[in-house]
Amino acid sequence: MILRLNDLKASGKVRRIAAVLNHRKVSYTHNAMVVWRVDQSEIERIGDIMASFNEVSHCYERDGGGYWAYNLYTMVHGVSYEACMKIIERMARKTGIMDYQILMSKREFKKTSFAVRHE
Repeated sequence: MILRLNDLKASGKVRRIAAVLNHRKVSYTHNAMVVWRVDQSEIERIGDIMASFNEVSHCYERDGGGYWAYNLYTMVHGVSYEACMKIIERMARKTGIMDYQILMSKREFKKTSFAVRHE
């Protein structure tokens, strides 16, 4: 099996194999999408810092489309609302970015992995 996976990786058909943690089943029941306004010249450095937090599962840059000033997005996971707020405060202090908005998750409707279907 390992040899077959190595062959698939070498051929470019598989890029990586990773475990997917169901964070709700391990007590991480609160999530916050945090949008940050970061100077474009600092986006990579700040993104690297924010991505280094263990509680951040996603960290990516987006274009504001000319109507939205926030260009860096992070998904923060915590065991409580208060834990999420403390993590976000630590991120703000560490990066010096104080212009951000917090969008707390209320309910999850669907969560699936992206998969290419051959039909």
